[in-house]
Amino acid sequence: MRIGKLPICLLAAILGLLVPARSGPAQTLYAGGASNSRYAFSDSVLAPRDGVLRHPGFFEESSYSTRLSLLDHPGSYSGNPLSRGTPTSFTHQSRPRRVDYRRASVLGTANAAALFFGFKGAIEAWGESKGAFHLKDDWNGDKLKQTDELSHFMWGYQMTQFLFGAYRWSGFSTKSSHAISVFQTAFVLTMVEYPIDAHNPEQGLGVSDLAFDYAGIGLAYLKRRFSALDDLDFKISWKRNVFFSNQPMFAQTYEEFDNFIYWFTYRTRLFLPQKIVCLGLGYSATRRGEVVRRQVFAGVGLSLPDLAGLFGKKFKARAGFLGVFYPNLRIEL
Repeated sequence: MRIGKLPICLLAAILGLLVPARSGPAQTLYAGGASNSRYAFSDSVLAPRDGVLRHPGFFEESSYSTRLSLLDHPGSYSGNPLSRGTPTSFTHQSRPRRVDYRRASVLGTANAAALFFGFKGAIEAWGESKGAFHLKDDWNGDKLKQTDELSHFMWGYQMTQFLFGAYRWSGFSTKSSHAISVFQTAFVLTMVEYPIDAHNPEQGLGVSDLAFDYAGIGLAYLKRRFSALDDLDFKISWKRNVFFSNQPMFAQTYEEFDNFIYWFTYRTRLFLPQKIVCLGLGYSATRRGEVVRRQVFAGVGLSLPDLAGLFGKKFKARAGFLGVFYPNLRIEL
């Protein structure tokens, strides 16, 4: 299947299980630092209430709400700042991250609607999948020079990252969001190939398509897990502006497929105070009549979320969805 033809609603996926996050074990900490922990005390005057110390900024680098209780020294608080020389012991109890059921309901409704209208659109576009199971030569047989496989890769990569952010927004823990987004994306993209394509007389199951789907999912997961990959990314651009040329967002013809350029990018400062510049290596195809040839590009462009981040962190967060696009200057190699 040329996944570029697929309506975006089909790829939005099915609602995952609402798995609450787990809290970690309590940790024993000291006023001058931390024992067996990555947290450290801030210099603060704490006011005890009912034997419990509460301070919203008590820990540095902590994403949890914090509740501190005195161990064995309920009457030792003097009202003065904590002394760095006195190892007064506390218990750090990280409260579990709670699912926001209102947001989860919104996400679930969107998933259900996407599934319904996506399958409806797929049937209208390609007809019902009532044929016998069969494979197809999608690597060389589609005359696209592997740009279709790269579009599958981008769907797996971008969809996994989008769903991860959606589940985090709904209150799921990082671990649960990773698991659900990976499973959901793999499930939906597999369904595109089997049973939909595999039993469609005009299509057929594409093994290379599935391989690139899963490669995109895997790299999206690794990028979330390892900060060393933060500056590496995969993006798209167009040779002709799709908005002014009335091209649909999802390619359906050879000409529309050839209009896409798929980029591997590296974000760098490049003599600037912030990392907003991306150096890129791009791939596409072009054709003249029946003759098709590959194209390789070198480019320099912008990371749109980081550009928005110059105006504040909130702007960067809200512009995150623009990260897939790569406005650039390029030359063909």
